[in-house]
Amino acid sequence: MSIFDNSFSVKKQPANYVPNPELNRKISLRKEMVLDEVKKKKITAATARVVFVLDHSGSMRTMYKDGTVQNILERMFPMAMCFDDNSELEFYWFDNTFKELPVVTEYNLNDYVNDAILSQKDHFGGTEYAPIIQHIVDLYGKKDRANIPTFVIFITDGANSDRTASKKSIIEASHYNIFWKFIGIGKPQYDFLEKLDTFEGRYIDNANFICVNDLNEIDDRQLYSMLLDEYDEWLDRCRTHNIPVQ
Repeated sequence: MSIFDNSFSVKKQPANYVPNPELNRKISLRKEMVLDEVKKKKITAATARVVFVLDHSGSMRTMYKDGTVQNILERMFPMAMCFDDNSELEFYWFDNTFKELPVVTEYNLNDYVNDAILSQKDHFGGTEYAPIIQHIVDLYGKKDRANIPTFVIFITDGANSDRTASKKSIIEASHYNIFWKFIGIGKPQYDFLEKLDTFEGRYIDNANFICVNDLNEIDDRQLYSMLLDEYDEWLDRCRTHNIPVQ
């Protein structure tokens, strides 16, 4: 699907699908905002695999239950609609480990968090970045390699307890066509993520970090601008270093 195609991708509609007109309206408007930012920033890659990685540590429990995470997911999904050729958002949660969730589509987005996450009653754990980062490197960088980039949106509300292992995985990831947008939410100190730009040993600079106290205080246009910041610069670095990004 072209990045400038405003239609939903054609997929078989589940028999139990109940449309939510208000949600569909919001998603369509947000998709237009993403497209506007793509044009403004002159993004030079039309497609990407979009992967959403979200903190599932104990401190996030309330945000999963009070609708905050559902709202975040609904704001992230338009990124996949614009970049992913199937208009699907791949989704993982992480704490001390990680879990792959059903892909997010236009048909299951409504009440996704309750249906796919809270209903499973999974334990909320600590905060380790390395297991999920390494999994993404192994899967998208090695096992399921593609000539299109993978755009990872990684949201956490706390510092990690595995800095050495996480740094090693991020350095390894710099050899592959995987872009990492780390977002710290809340007020904790993120000194590990704040030092991403100075990590030595990387093949190319492959990550960007932003910190916001409350994502709900940022409007949609500002959010998408922040998500896409530095993405095209990374694409240029990939091409210069013979990393395939189309």
